[in-house]
Amino acid sequence: MLYIDVKFASMLAPRLRNFKQQKDYLWNFSCPVCGDSKKNKLKARAYIYRKKSDLFCKCHNCGYGSNLGNLIKYVDERMYDEYTLERYESTAKPHISHKKTDSLDIFKQDNGVEMDEKIEARDSLTDHMINVLEASLPASEVRKYLAMRGIPRERMGELYFVPAFKRFVNDHIEKDKFLEPIEKDIPRLVIPFTNTHGKIVAIAARAFGDEQPKYYTIKIDQDAPKIFGLDKYNPRQRGYVVEGPIDSLFLPNAIAVAGSTLDVPEVWAMKSNLTLVPDNEPRNKEIVKQIKKYIERGYSVCLFPETKGKDINEMVMNGHNVKELIDNNTFTGLEAEARFSEWRKC
Repeated sequence: MLYIDVKFASMLAPRLRNFKQQKDYLWNFSCPVCGDSKKNKLKARAYIYRKKSDLFCKCHNCGYGSNLGNLIKYVDERMYDEYTLERYESTAKPHISHKKTDSLDIFKQDNGVEMDEKIEARDSLTDHMINVLEASLPASEVRKYLAMRGIPRERMGELYFVPAFKRFVNDHIEKDKFLEPIEKDIPRLVIPFTNTHGKIVAIAARAFGDEQPKYYTIKIDQDAPKIFGLDKYNPRQRGYVVEGPIDSLFLPNAIAVAGSTLDVPEVWAMKSNLTLVPDNEPRNKEIVKQIKKYIERGYSVCLFPETKGKDINEMVMNGHNVKELIDNNTFTGLEAEARFSEWRKC
């Protein structure tokens, strides 16, 4: 019930940096997922807000969004247990996704249908994009680019091309999203993020050259997790978590978290059957800090040999079998701590 959500939202105050209530049903704080800002600890771009009879959260820095229960679970699991108990002791219906079940919940539809029985949904947004495997000239040029990067042909069908990205977004996703003049609009590779129903909830768009920004990420469903590959992921098998969607194309049963951290609530819920695969940058202070946190939280983490390449795509282009590299260099617990102390260079 809403009054329970309000009570627990207020209880998050000592656990979230810069937490304050701005008005009824609106709280502001520094995002615990992305840290909000490396340089300014006073930055607070995350919010808890009311939507109908429930509370949700949204970070306007990293794009993380969830219902209140999943935010509480990410911040404090003991508080989450108390929250769940109060929700169930009330006469209200359970809050979305809060019942204590196994990690397969994220792969079930509202009516309990599991991933392998999901309804195939066709999204009209793809009608306005060119699939990379189409025979048209632009698609063939994109295929050459992807082949140069070593991307398997059997995965190319998951990717699309648009000749003028900003115009495409303004026309088909969000009117006037890009207000600046778009006469010099450029073509981009479009990577759809689909949920377990097969519905597109976000897209990432990558430039083919040195244009900046290299990536745009546009959310279509503000409440859906921004995770690439959920529609194909099998939670019953060992899986891999990487940062970039393109890197995930080189691994079986992989998902990609398009953000500053791999440790998001949806990944945490499945951590017992996942390997986190951060970039191989032992001299990058921010990556080193994140990996230390992953190990402390009990994840299985891949720590690559330094000379193999800085990321999965580079390793593939260098001729390495990345799955074998990952499986042979995955550690957890005390073994991960010992390997991490040797791996880090800063």
